[in-house]
Parts: sequence; C-alpha cells; structure tokens
Amino acid sequence: MISLQPKDFQIEIFKKAIKINLSNNVVLSPISVLFPLAILSEGVKGKTLSEFQNMLNDPTNKFNYTENLNEIYNSIKNDTCLKIANAILTKVKVSFPFIQKGQSLNIKFDTLKDAKQINNWVKEKTNGKISNIIDKIDPLQVMMVLNALYFHDDWKIKFNKTRTKLEPFYLSNSTETKVNLMYLSIKNANYIGNNQFQAIKLFYNTSKVSATIVLPAKNININNFILNMDTKFFFSIFHNIKTEEVELYLPRIKLENSFNLNKILNELGLKEAFKESADFSALTDFKPIYFDTVLQKTFFEMDEKGTTAAAVTSVSFLGKSLKSNIKVPIVMKCDRPYLIFLTKYCPKIDKTLLLFCAKIENP
Repeated sequence: MISLQPKDFQIEIFKKAIKINLSNNVVLSPISVLFPLAILSEGVKGKTLSEFQNMLNDPTNKFNYTENLNEIYNSIKNDTCLKIANAILTKVKVSFPFIQKGQSLNIKFDTLKDAKQINNWVKEKTNGKISNIIDKIDPLQVMMVLNALYFHDDWKIKFNKTRTKLEPFYLSNSTETKVNLMYLSIKNANYIGNNQFQAIKLFYNTSKVSATIVLPAKNININNFILNMDTKFFFSIFHNIKTEEVELYLPRIKLENSFNLNKILNELGLKEAFKESADFSALTDFKPIYFDTVLQKTFFEMDEKGTTAAAVTSVSFLGKSLKSNIKVPIVMKCDRPYLIFLTKYCPKIDKTLLLFCAKIENP
C-alpha cells in the first residue's frame, strides 16, 4: 500500500470511525455526513470556511465535494431504490441567499420545535428503520441540520436460502462464534484476489448501487488493513475487478450503530465550527452560533433476498443569547472480519460515492 496522499473525505471519516471502534462492528454513511457539512460550508466565512474546505476538498486529488454536491444529490435522487432528504430546522432567521442556494437540494426549512418533530421526520425519511436521533433539545440549541439516506433493493442473483447454515466465524481476538453463513454460486462474478485480500462486487435487481465485499487475507488484521489503506488503493478495488467463477459464503447481518462525530471531525481539521468564534455569517446574522453535536445513526441489514440500509446525520447548533426564549470456483468464505461498501458511480463527475461502509467484526 502506498502513501496516504491524496486523501478523500469519504475514506478518511470511515478510517477515523474504525480507529475508535477497533473491536466493534462499524456501519457509517460518509455521504450522509457529507451532505449537511457541504451544505453548511456555503454559510461560513473566514477561518471556519478554510477548515471546511480543507476537510471536504483535497486539492491534491483535484476533486471538490461542495462544487459537485448538486450532481451527487441528483445521482442519488434519480435512483429509484435510494431516498435522500435534507432539512434545516431553526429558531433563528436564515439568510435568503443561503436559502436560495439550498433550493436545488430540496432542503426543507422549518421552525425548530421539539425532539418529536425531529424524530418524526427521521422515522418517515428512513421508512421506520431509524426511529429517533435525539431524546431532547438542549435549551441553548437554535438550529438543527439533518440528512437522511435510505436504500432498499433485492439482489440481482439471490442467495440460496436452503444453503444458509450455522457455521463458525473467527473474530479478530482469535475467539470463535456462530453465524448464519449464506451461500451464493456465481459463474461470472466480478472478483479480484491477491495475497492481501479478496473482493467481490454484487449487483442489485433495480438500483445502480453495488455491494463490494472485501475480505482481508487470514494473516492481515482487518483494522490494520483499513487504517493503512489510501485513496488510490481503495478506489482501485472497485475498478480492477475481473470475471471469475466464485462460491461466496457471506454472513446474514442486521446491525445498528450510533456515532458522536465531534471528535472525528476535530481530528479531520474541523475545529473552529465548534467554537463561539465560528463565522456562520453567510448562514444567519444571529451571533454567536456554533456546532454543538454532530451525530449519526445507521441501520444495515443484508440477507439472502437483498439489502436495506438507512442513515441519519444531525448537526445541532448552540446560540447562547436565546436561552430564555427556547423550550426544551474460487471460494471466498467470509468467516472472519470483513468489509462491505455500498457504492454508486456518478459518471458526470467521475466519482464513486460511498453510500454506506461497514466493518463486520462480529455478525
């Protein structure tokens, strides 16, 4: 594996999530995090803007997420098996130019009321797979920016349910557990394998989304595999696929995750946005206003029939002065930790979108 440059926000945020969850399952949606941050980057100035730009857009790979956000949004929206929604709920006035910029992304602007309002939106936009993102609104919170992403489709080639068996799965800590291991035989599989890993790309019945399963070699720890991965190596997995006959054994999984992303975003360089000195003057005239908490919840189910995945990301803002006014052939047997990437290629901007990524430590 080669040097860590250039960097891509989608990969870097997944690696940071892995680093703080070395022994646990991780399901993250980089795209769901990207949307509220890229939207809010249009509302910042000065040092705050520089940090957003440095985090989201790496000049070394000549790709700008904020400039291409509309194309990414349309690519997702036009896929009948994907649903995406954005909302800004606020107690303070949002500038008209910012509202105009948000029209192409169909951002819902509304008054911030209570946790029930937010959680009802979350439940609706994820088809009930995620029922809540917060328990209550802090008395100092003045704004909430939300993104929801939902995917559901059946496999193009379904697993043979009669072949699913309870078999051993070997954890990173060398212990053993039992899992329902599904079986699929594919004559012309999209596959790549070498002394470092095996990877297979699976397709869905209707969607342009694909699922790439990556299984590191037995002598390679999955966390080291991910953390040593760079942008060029990562995306080469998706493009160097060859046609082979493969017998695939894959665990049936149903997972849920919840992340506080504050520390991760700080480590990625976003610091000023969490301070009272943050400059959101292109978003609102209200001061001070700054990030309180960035949260993500995910749901991920993969079985013999297909895949269902959902993510919600929330960015809450604090604003001190409103305190008094606010109310509350080849055998690929995944019998050890492996990775899943749900991706969608956006041809107009030549970019692979990381919709969902997962590290499966213990199915």
